[in-house]
Amino acid sequence: MCFTSARRILVLLILVLALIGVGSFVPSAVRAVPQTAVGSGTEGDAQIQWSSIGPHDAGGWDGKVNAFAYVENNPQIMYIGGGWGNTPKESPSQSGTYRTIDGGAHWIAANQGLTNRDGTVSSVINSLWLDQTSPSVVLASTEFGGTFKSTDGGTTWRNVDRSEATRFSQGAAGLFLASRKGVLLSTNDGDTWTVSLPLTEGATTVDAVGGIAYAGSASGDIYGFSGSTWTKLGHPGTGAIHDLAVDPFNTQVVYANVDDVDAWNEALHASVDGGVTWVSVNCQCFAGAQAIAFSQVMPHRLFLGDDGKPGIRYLKADGNPRPAIYLGARFGGVDVRYIVVGPGKAKGDDACYTLQDQGLYFAPKCSSGNSMLLSRHVDNTLAFDVTITPDANPVFVTLQDNGATFSANQGTSWHISQGADFEGAETIYHWDNSGYCYYVHPQRGLFISKDECEAFHYVVPPRFFGFESLAFDRTNADVLYAVTGENFGMPTVSKSVDKGLTWNPTKWHFKNPYQVVVAPTDPTSILVATGTATTPSNLFYSRDGGETWNQSSGLPSTVAPDLIIGFPVHRFFAAFDPIDDQTILLADHDPSSENVLIYRSLDGGQTFTLVHTFVQPVPPRPWPLLKHAKDEEHPRRNTFYYATRFFGNRVVFNPNPQKGDPAVVVTTRFGAFLSRDLGTGWQRIDTNTISHHFIGATWDQGYLYLASFGQGVIRSSAPIQP
Repeated sequence: MCFTSARRILVLLILVLALIGVGSFVPSAVRAVPQTAVGSGTEGDAQIQWSSIGPHDAGGWDGKVNAFAYVENNPQIMYIGGGWGNTPKESPSQSGTYRTIDGGAHWIAANQGLTNRDGTVSSVINSLWLDQTSPSVVLASTEFGGTFKSTDGGTTWRNVDRSEATRFSQGAAGLFLASRKGVLLSTNDGDTWTVSLPLTEGATTVDAVGGIAYAGSASGDIYGFSGSTWTKLGHPGTGAIHDLAVDPFNTQVVYANVDDVDAWNEALHASVDGGVTWVSVNCQCFAGAQAIAFSQVMPHRLFLGDDGKPGIRYLKADGNPRPAIYLGARFGGVDVRYIVVGPGKAKGDDACYTLQDQGLYFAPKCSSGNSMLLSRHVDNTLAFDVTITPDANPVFVTLQDNGATFSANQGTSWHISQGADFEGAETIYHWDNSGYCYYVHPQRGLFISKDECEAFHYVVPPRFFGFESLAFDRTNADVLYAVTGENFGMPTVSKSVDKGLTWNPTKWHFKNPYQVVVAPTDPTSILVATGTATTPSNLFYSRDGGETWNQSSGLPSTVAPDLIIGFPVHRFFAAFDPIDDQTILLADHDPSSENVLIYRSLDGGQTFTLVHTFVQPVPPRPWPLLKHAKDEEHPRRNTFYYATRFFGNRVVFNPNPQKGDPAVVVTTRFGAFLSRDLGTGWQRIDTNTISHHFIGATWDQGYLYLASFGQGVIRSSAPIQP
């Protein structure tokens, strides 16, 4: 009997003894259910260092920008950051801050001292502000660490308030800040803050012009400030106020975009009586006016940005519910989060900076002409998944809002993968090094490349639209399995015997399958996970290649009612030990607690035991969630939206350990964790990273690659387990 099998039996015996009550013989690490919160690390944390390999500057775009500040007298100096934005319905990003002093030719991370209470980087940057009279003073509002101040141009930071915060705005009374406490006010460049407007549910945004200011709340109310007091005004829309814009030529004119309940829209509303009464405005947008800002030189001109339509648009802000819409400056991206208006050189026009999911763009003229990308070479991309070829060349990555990209030189340069242009996908490279690369999307289907991910020429026929959970038979390079047909509401497990070029349904009859897993050492050992948003998830196992199936025991059966679950947020994610098909680890995202539960089976999937619980820290604001995704003017009811709940929760083993049990990583939206003992003990490994939100993971020659939401793909600086 081999050592590994003997140890498995010993561990199983210990668990049996624990179940029958022989507690004195059970080590506490096995007998107890350890719980790991986001701040708990081990002494080994500092041993793992990381480097970001991109992607950057792929196809003329870059990653998401939520926050921006620049020196008006020297626009070569700029700061950017990525976060949740004013309301948490935006794609969550954790990029930290970056600074340039040469107009964007070079950017450097600027996060020293920008830390949460647990010592990790406070990387969810919602807003930045810079004192134009003393430009070395910079403020950053963050989601988990509060507000930070730098007096040396972002070189170092110190915390000045610990409440979650979103939007800065300078007025005659001082510097306003929308925060979890309400609206804060500082009269000393952010050194100290007082609560100017207390709000139980918090303020989401604030906009000040001279002695007038308006604030929006998470409860959807508008407040007005004049002199030294706040007054409750109107209530546009049905949800939280996303942003406000006040006309500098008439402060009675206020526009708001609102995150309506059960909608992904930022619906536009207008008031011409100082925020008391409101009308809905048809902005002719694809998904609402995500970004709004008034011109500083042209009276009553409102600029707006959309999600789905390229270019800045503008209208006359006179309260007209159906205004004429004009096309302004053009740019490379389509998803505008915020617009920052600044002084331009053209007479009668502003310059505009647009903060997009494709980077930071600058338009010399807001109302016409082209824009230029300023944030090239910044590794702030939101990456869903990453795969590495067997020779570590190339690297293939799927991205939020930017399709897919590959690098043939370990991240030195990046190129768009032709044909792979949908977000929310898995990436898989064939293990036989034949050049086959797969792009698997739960709505769009399966895309196949024969040239190492450079171009995807093969598309699975439409009747199979909806592919996920691609799995290989490691003893036969031609055999693949996948869950197909989910886009039509009829998912099934299908099989290919020609490397994925053609598919046929198996005879396995499962209701709502979403994951299929094949043991690397024995293709007759197969797992299938099933379930929906309103039914329990279940796991089934077969030891004879699918001829017979049995349901696993010991797994949870709780349900999260009224929650759309789409890729990659299905509850269960199971993985076989690559050297012993009797050992299986499974991660479950518990909808009642938001914790990640780790279960282990030592008998090939027959029974599972809870061995670890990762406790998710309570966020200041609820994680982005939509029950029925739709937009303002083009309803798409009951459709998945992949930028809502990115749980992650992948379980990925090192497939080729040189000795010992294979190391395994678990990714979550609150950290990445490593186990060297098959799931009993865990080490947090992202304490030295910028982003702490991960989904995809892969190994290559002992190096670990993680796909992050805000730092692109990061790679361990040394092999974790050769």
